[in-house]
Amino acid sequence: MNIKKEYLINKWLNNELTEEELKAFKKLDDYDSYMKISEKAKYFKCPDFNTNDSLKNIESNIKAKKSSSYKIRYQYLAAVAAILIVAFSIFKIFNNNSDIKTFKTEVAKTQTINLPDNSIVNLSANSLISFDNSAWDTKRNLTLEGEAFFDVEKGKKFTVETSYGKIQVLGTQFNVKARKYGFEVACYEGSVQINVDDRIYVLEEKNHFTLKNKNISKSKTVFKSPDWKRNSTILKSTSLDVVLKEFKNYYDVDFETSTVDMSRQYTGSFIHNDLENALKSITLPLDLTYEIKKEKVVLKAK
Repeated sequence: MNIKKEYLINKWLNNELTEEELKAFKKLDDYDSYMKISEKAKYFKCPDFNTNDSLKNIESNIKAKKSSSYKIRYQYLAAVAAILIVAFSIFKIFNNNSDIKTFKTEVAKTQTINLPDNSIVNLSANSLISFDNSAWDTKRNLTLEGEAFFDVEKGKKFTVETSYGKIQVLGTQFNVKARKYGFEVACYEGSVQINVDDRIYVLEEKNHFTLKNKNISKSKTVFKSPDWKRNSTILKSTSLDVVLKEFKNYYDVDFETSTVDMSRQYTGSFIHNDLENALKSITLPLDLTYEIKKEKVVLKAK
C-alpha cells in the first residue's frame, strides 16, 4: 500500500485526521468503500471460520450434486465462500493488534524521532517513516519515503524498507535517500547491507552508494553526517530537473521552466535557509536568470 495512503488510513482509524488530512482522505479512490466497511464493521462479529475447510466442504458438496442445476449451485456456493472470506478479512483489518506509528515532515521541516529501542531517526524535509510499535521488540522494521539519518542501537537486525529495496544493519550510523527521482545510501559508522533488485551490496564506513538511472556507483565521503543535516544539499552531475525537485523539498515554491533545458547537468550545492542565495547557487553556474513571482520562480536562459 502507498505509504501516504496508509498514513491517512491509520490516522482515520484512530480518529486523528487534521482538517487538511481529512480533505486528502476523502479524495482517495476507495473512500466510499472505507466508509461502508467502517459502518458495517461496528456490527460485525467474526465467526469461527476456517477458509480452507469451508472451501473443501463447498467443493465436496458441488461434486456430490449431479443435476442440471450444477452450474448455478456452484456459482452460488462460490459466492457465499467469497463473501465469508471478505468478511473475515474485514474483521482482521479492524481488529488487529498492530500499533502503527507514522511520522511525516512537511517542506523545509525536519524531525527527530526516538524509536522504542532508543535508536534515533533524524527525518529530513518532505519525508515519512512508518513502523509497527507493537512488534518492535521482535522485528525492528520501518518504511521510509524520502530521506532520513539513522543512529541505530546495537541489537537485532534493523531494516529500512524503501521502494528501491532494503537496507539492513545491526548497529551503525547511516543515511538513506529514497525519493522518486533517486536512491542513495551513505554509511558513517559500521557497515550496512543494501538489497536492490535481488542483489546484495555491503557498504563500509565512509562509503556512499548511488542508484541513478538504473546505474549503480560507489564513492567515498569525507563528511561525518549527511549534507541536509548541515542545512545544505550537495549535487554532482545531476540534471536540472532533479536539482529543482530536490530544491522543492526545502523551499515551498514552484518553477516555470518552459524555456530552459532541464537535462543540463549541475554540480554544486545550495543552502536550505536562504531562498535568494540558494537560487543564485543554481542559476549562476548554469548561466540562467530567475525572477520570483509570489510563490513561483521563473527561470530563463541569459
